[in-house]
Amino acid sequence: MQALGWSVLAVAVPTALRWAIDRGSEGVPFLTYFPALTLAALFLGWRWAALVALASAMVANRLLRDEPLLLWGSGSEAALAGLFVLSCAGLVWIGEVARRTVRALEAAKARETLLNQELLHRAKNLLTTVNAMAVLTARHSDPEDFVEALTGRMQALERATELLSVDEKVHCDVHALVEAALAPFRAGDNFTVEGPPCELPRDACVPLSLALHELATNAHKYGALSVPEGRVALLWTIGEGEGALLRLAWREEGGPAVVKPERVGMGTALLKQQRGLDQVELKYLPGGVECAISVAGVVC
Repeated sequence: MQALGWSVLAVAVPTALRWAIDRGSEGVPFLTYFPALTLAALFLGWRWAALVALASAMVANRLLRDEPLLLWGSGSEAALAGLFVLSCAGLVWIGEVARRTVRALEAAKARETLLNQELLHRAKNLLTTVNAMAVLTARHSDPEDFVEALTGRMQALERATELLSVDEKVHCDVHALVEAALAPFRAGDNFTVEGPPCELPRDACVPLSLALHELATNAHKYGALSVPEGRVALLWTIGEGEGALLRLAWREEGGPAVVKPERVGMGTALLKQQRGLDQVELKYLPGGVECAISVAGVVC
């Protein structure tokens, strides 16, 4: 309704102006409509501008001419009508191009602002994560193991971060994340990875990648991956509905007997409920470590 009202004004104002000047008796009666037509194309779009052009032609032809202009009349009248149509088409095209250009510039500016905010947000989160990893690794690692432990976790963080692109997309593919996290520990068929395709919310990508890295590291040092016959099954399922819940199960078998560690290390901090990981349940069973992780808000 608002666009219709402006379209009516785009016809009424130039008509009233021309009527007040000379009632169309001097010169071409359509001239006052051209600025309004351009503004209609710029602010309302080409469809409304075309309607304004048609209404303007009808009103001016009937009200501002002694004798209405006929397309099938004399050659001069047909030429005048053709020039009016061409002029209107040109003005509508110019207004539409300017309208799209302005919109594109506004969208680019909004996107630039969003990207700057996103980069700042990610930089702060990344620095916080790196600082926490360094502090906790130093606190819970022997001095001779500090560099190796921190390097592994930093590499896992790097792989998880690479999965997040700086654009409208704010999810990461679960299969790509799992493969990236397990790649350093793969050897032959020591992993079984199965699950439906889906995308994780951004907040879950880094915590899940670090959790999988921690599980794989522990399995490599003490669990199923420490012996040739050891195997790890990593399976996940997706619940139904919008904002579905991903349930991921880590299960080790074929490794040495598992003993629950007495020392609480940084792995405990990574393998617990936190932002992005809605539920984490870690079990040290005699046959092998099992871990169940739930992530809400996945997109399939």
